[in-house]
Amino acid sequence: MSKNETIFIRFLILLHLFTRLYGDSTVGVLTSIKNNGELKLLDNNRAVLCEPFGIIPLERMAKNSVTPTECQNHIDAFYRSHPHDKYFAQSSLHIYQSYHYERIQEGCILYGNGLESYSEMLLEKGLALIDPKFDQKEWNWKLKQAQRRAESGKIGLHNTLIQTFCIYKSQ
Repeated sequence: MSKNETIFIRFLILLHLFTRLYGDSTVGVLTSIKNNGELKLLDNNRAVLCEPFGIIPLERMAKNSVTPTECQNHIDAFYRSHPHDKYFAQSSLHIYQSYHYERIQEGCILYGNGLESYSEMLLEKGLALIDPKFDQKEWNWKLKQAQRRAESGKIGLHNTLIQTFCIYKSQ
């Protein structure tokens, strides 16, 4: 086989892999970041709210906690002592940059770092927990691995009392 044929076959294989990975996803331009848990994209001149799928970010934890005031106080204290984490989305994602994303029932899958989803990035940084109601075979293992890395390294909320005050004991 000639060198040109080999290069052409490799190109076709890479094109096939890319199509399989991003075939169902669309591309949107990130237009605004409200916080780590709420992003807005523009897709074909249509605004799309993108909330990370399968997780409960710190910004949403206090709303559903047993003691919302105490939970919010612990989250605020965490962000005061870790100001960079409060602005994780702004430092990891870039406004007016295009991102691949998928809309699913549980939220939005935004590919923020190659094949790594933004939800995985938040879990790995300890800025979210897996939603106990989330169950998608395709994503369960990847999300659990990201959360385990943060837990084992005592990163983010895993080095605080946030879970004690913000998460139901039955979860």
